[in-house]
Amino acid sequence: MDKGRQLESAASRAVATAGAAGRLAARQAVSTSRRLAIRLARPPAAGAPPVWSIHITSMVIAGLCATLFASAFDPYVQPAAHQSDAALLRFMASVTDVAKSGWYIVPAVIVVTVIGLLDWGELRHGSRRVLATAYGQAGYILAAIAIPGIATNIAKQFIGRGRPRVMDEFGVYAFHPFQFDSAFQSFPSGHSTTAGSLAAILILWHPKWKWPVLAAMFLLACTRLPAGAHYPADVVCGFAFGFVLALLIARWLARRSAVFTLRGNAALPVLKA
Repeated sequence: MDKGRQLESAASRAVATAGAAGRLAARQAVSTSRRLAIRLARPPAAGAPPVWSIHITSMVIAGLCATLFASAFDPYVQPAAHQSDAALLRFMASVTDVAKSGWYIVPAVIVVTVIGLLDWGELRHGSRRVLATAYGQAGYILAAIAIPGIATNIAKQFIGRGRPRVMDEFGVYAFHPFQFDSAFQSFPSGHSTTAGSLAAILILWHPKWKWPVLAAMFLLACTRLPAGAHYPADVVCGFAFGFVLALLIARWLARRSAVFTLRGNAALPVLKA
């Protein structure tokens, strides 16, 4: 009986300890979320450059023009790429899921959650600064990939473009909105949107490598062609949309001196040191 009571007492203490730890973690999460909300809700500094700039306008116009230009090749490029036996195209088709948003959203959520549950009051100043930087950058990755991705998925329903697999039945330029069917969710490409967002993120981290990064991420977006999932116009539009929206999010944060800072009329904000 004594042994049974000891086990019961130990179990009760373990439950109480776990409950206390859970309540502490919940309080820390609420505290971190409150600090973040206050930080982002404060007005931008006087004279801060606007989120939308002439550079963004130029990018949007360039993206629209590129999409229209690419659409002229939709009847030819996609079928040729999908039906080709070229080793390079087969390889591209095999790695296309590298552009799936989940590969980047899930780690970002984990980092944000873990850091958000920490008791920042017990940390040294240097540690808090490092964690704040990691928290901000992970939060930006989450927003820069999730928000464009959600917007793209909503747009797909309104546009309803048929995918290449239904080309023979409905044609290349078939639009059937609100079908809520994957077969009519081709424009814009979700994977390409993620690739565009990744391009913006990596360029903001490594601005000296912007052209190689841009080329590599666009090539990643183009893997949707040999995969048989999209037309060229879908890829170009999705990539441009993800890039521009991720950049707008970064500029919005920079106006509030969060994660980034804006320098004059430059299009790209700079990571805070």
